[in-house]
Amino acid sequence: MGKDNLPQKVIGLSVVVFGLLLVGMQVVHETVIQLETAFVKIEKPSSYRFVAYNKLLKAFVKNNSIDYKELKKSPLLPESLKEIAHISPEKMLDRRERLSFWLNVHNLIAIKEISDRFPITDLRTMGNDATSKKFTVGGEKYSLQTIQLDKIKPLFSPEYPEEVFLMCGGAIGHPSITDHAVEPDRMDGDMKEAAYLWIMEPSNASLNREKTRFDLAPFMQWHEVLFAKRYGTPIDFVISFLRPDAQEAIQGNITILKGFGLPFNWIVNDYYVKQSIEKQREKTGQ
Repeated sequence: MGKDNLPQKVIGLSVVVFGLLLVGMQVVHETVIQLETAFVKIEKPSSYRFVAYNKLLKAFVKNNSIDYKELKKSPLLPESLKEIAHISPEKMLDRRERLSFWLNVHNLIAIKEISDRFPITDLRTMGNDATSKKFTVGGEKYSLQTIQLDKIKPLFSPEYPEEVFLMCGGAIGHPSITDHAVEPDRMDGDMKEAAYLWIMEPSNASLNREKTRFDLAPFMQWHEVLFAKRYGTPIDFVISFLRPDAQEAIQGNITILKGFGLPFNWIVNDYYVKQSIEKQREKTGQ
């Protein structure tokens, strides 16, 4: 009887040991993060222009998507993370200076998290990385979700709802990334171009004349409160970017149903993945 139970006891003990090892590794990881944070010399400029991160974007952003295969090998990624570790936005009093800073930090961390798991093709396979992984910014630790909800969203202005298109989550359903860091004096042009690119992506906005439907993906619904003051609805905002004939087809036909009927596109906005999708669309004529 005792011998028969021995394999089960060994398996049970192995599971316990493995669990303790995981806990130990997590404790060590947290300790390392705390030590790194403790010895970082913090700077508090009134404005900041990213150096390493800007070089990273110029090197690896191609056709509004990222070459993750090559980026994973580059020293620019760890250099960019070191850059944000010692810069605090505490004295950035101008709204757009502060917003630009946090948008760049957010986008960099999103790139880092995808790079760590690449060659994934679907963001849904990343588990709870957005909440569990912490990064040092200005001597403090933040998760991607905390940065988005607590730092960026309160800075968005209903006067400039297009700013939301500069917050890049890494999927095709999110706004695409620019080939340079976000800067206050380039924001107006960049955010309008990013909005246009998002709208022109077929999986984000679709006019089906046969079914008399005009649908958007959920990204616009998630941020619809931003568009209320200037545009009324996200749908009205998107329509303003369309060709005159498409605008007429939607606004001139009272039978057209408008809504958020498209699924979110979770495919990673990787350069080669996106190329493959575009080639397939050319073949099928979609």
